[in-house]
Amino acid sequence: MQFVNAFSHLPALLLLYWKKVVNTLLNKMNRKKTRILSLFICTLLTMTSFVALATTSPSKYPETLKVALGSEPNTGFDPILGWGKYGNPLFQSTLLKRDKNLNFVGDLATKWRLTNNKLTWIVTLRDDVVFSNGTPLTAEDVAFTFNQILAQGSTHDLSALEMAEPLTPTSVAFHLKRCDITFLDRLSSIGIVPKKYYQLRSDSPTKYGALPMGSGPYILNKWEKGQYVSMSLNPYYYAKKPKFKNIVAVFGSEESRFIQIKTHQLHLSVIPQRYANQSISNYKLWSVPTLDNRGIVWPMSHHKGSDMTFVSSDPAIREAFECLIDKQLIVEKLLDGYATPAYSLADNMPWGLDTTSIVPTPVNLAHITTLLKQAGWSDSNNNGTIDKQGYEASFTLLYKAGDSVREQLALAISSMANQIGIEVTVKGLEWNAIALQMTTTPVLMGFGSHSASEVNYVYHSDFAHTDFYNSGGYSNPEVDLAIDNALKADTWDESIPFWQQAQKQIQQDRPWTWLVNINHLYMADSCLNLGLPITEPHDHGWPLTANIEEWRWQCR
Repeated sequence: MQFVNAFSHLPALLLLYWKKVVNTLLNKMNRKKTRILSLFICTLLTMTSFVALATTSPSKYPETLKVALGSEPNTGFDPILGWGKYGNPLFQSTLLKRDKNLNFVGDLATKWRLTNNKLTWIVTLRDDVVFSNGTPLTAEDVAFTFNQILAQGSTHDLSALEMAEPLTPTSVAFHLKRCDITFLDRLSSIGIVPKKYYQLRSDSPTKYGALPMGSGPYILNKWEKGQYVSMSLNPYYYAKKPKFKNIVAVFGSEESRFIQIKTHQLHLSVIPQRYANQSISNYKLWSVPTLDNRGIVWPMSHHKGSDMTFVSSDPAIREAFECLIDKQLIVEKLLDGYATPAYSLADNMPWGLDTTSIVPTPVNLAHITTLLKQAGWSDSNNNGTIDKQGYEASFTLLYKAGDSVREQLALAISSMANQIGIEVTVKGLEWNAIALQMTTTPVLMGFGSHSASEVNYVYHSDFAHTDFYNSGGYSNPEVDLAIDNALKADTWDESIPFWQQAQKQIQQDRPWTWLVNINHLYMADSCLNLGLPITEPHDHGWPLTANIEEWRWQCR
């Protein structure tokens, strides 16, 4: 590009030079000769213009797109172990995928229907799909993928699945143990692996996740752990192919990724909100809408002798926080407008509640203080912290260390709580350490997916204290019944009123204080057009590639 810019002044100089030549010759020649010379000069000037245009045209776009799409998967790029759960698996294909409106459309599947008293899904496959080694993808591979998840466990929840059965080379049956209208979501989140290759790799020092094979748009060529993965187009890909032949995805901290963007080492990177307003020459900020919520999950049962659970299990405390948190202030001042206030797990989703008409009310500290006093909370010993029955309104709020957005939110909450005499100490830990404390300690957590099943995981008592789902141990029989009815509905449309019924009751119980729904931010080369990204789930970075076939260089 520097070479081109060095000669960008040539057209003006050439025109000036030829203008002087013409004037000199015209003064010495008669009209007849002048007409001949004029024709010659016009031709020469036209040729000069073409040369100048060619010289000043932009250089060839880089053959390799260099990106930073977020965290490195700990278990590798293996769908059976959870790769692609929250977004596009990239190296593998899924049976279904979501369109821009989050409706299901076919990917590997051409048809899908529910039968056998809502206990069997029959899925018909395309007959023209092969893996990146040229071998056909069949129902055997689909059944193997799902059955393997059942056999060895995964972050994918297939608890409703009895088994997957290949019926013909192009049709597979999913037999369920119980009715679950959300099972279709698994068909859109689980990438299909080749049975023979996966079994071969299972006995290899280089496991499948380190060198995956699939039928997705890209082939993983090399993975340098902790550094990068390189990939190239899959020549056998059956759908619309992306325009980038090679991609390198680098890993690193928020700081290292941003430094690489500032020094123009990357064409695209996910960035945290704190860097959103930093201007970088020749780069553009992309703000992508999401279902990515942040909130406080409260331990709902008092453990004897625990000050924190006495505080969090009190409905008055949770109501006070709902009134206290100035969500709009957080959006505008803390997150620079790249977020929206959150009121539930699935704001404005088909299965969620309509929150568009909610008008934020000003924080009224006097009202909150009165509410707490009526519930028995007051500063009886004048130490600045309210108390009740000998328990101080003091607790630790945990958050994921290294996540600047969560850290800023936690500090903001602590500052706001201090205004009403509640002492909140914030502490950043890794997830494995948080997991040991989250049943008795409030945690700043995030959820949000393209599936209503998350309402089930986060609020149903069946998932109380199960992994990170419902870590606070929330339980309400009315909510459980509404969710159960939703799962057993005959159709998706018939399930929606039950999901909404459950969430209306949840709003009254307040097992969570929802804060904000954050936008996912990406800094990209100004010549890189990302098309129209889909609304992203909780995880960000890799899901951005869901529409990678739309990405292109646009400068000319």
